[in-house]
Amino acid sequence: MDTIALEADEIIVKPFDFKRLPDLIREKLLARKPAFRPEKERVGEILRRSKDTIVGDWLGRAKESRELNHLRLSDEERTGHLPKLIEDLIARLSKPTDGVKDSDATFSSPAVAHGALRYQQGYTPEMLVHESRILQVTLFGTLQNNLSSIDFSLLLPDVMTIADEVDAQLTQTMGSYMKSVEKVASAVSAASAA
Repeated sequence: MDTIALEADEIIVKPFDFKRLPDLIREKLLARKPAFRPEKERVGEILRRSKDTIVGDWLGRAKESRELNHLRLSDEERTGHLPKLIEDLIARLSKPTDGVKDSDATFSSPAVAHGALRYQQGYTPEMLVHESRILQVTLFGTLQNNLSSIDFSLLLPDVMTIADEVDAQLTQTMGSYMKSVEKVASAVSAASAA
């Protein structure tokens, strides 16, 4: 069965007449077809063409998560700014990587809006970290499902970019979330003082 999974052309069953082996090889060589080799793609291209699947897979994982599914949110509310965050990631993966220092992440307005939205929806900081972790797992699962298409010469730098960008987005989301917390605390403090 393992041999069949490897797409073997022929399985020789014992007992076998070894005198037939040259004829069997000759037949297979004459009948062989060129192997299909899928075009190799950069990680960013795979994520671009898989964006809807990534959002759907992420949503499924988020709905199954005990940490996240106790909030009553519609699918649209739950996915929030996720499609835009993925677009930011894809844009980052499209940039040349020459001379990259510790982080080449840029400002992400969707990440900032995401933090404010999650505060309004009742998320905790732990929930933000958890959904970010789910995003990374989903992204890496997408890559695993597309292994035959990946350009392996660029895989490691692209994976490092994914980790850095998702972390940078989480940092910006958390910053926005904490500003919302501070804004509400200041308003409550001002109301109490009055």
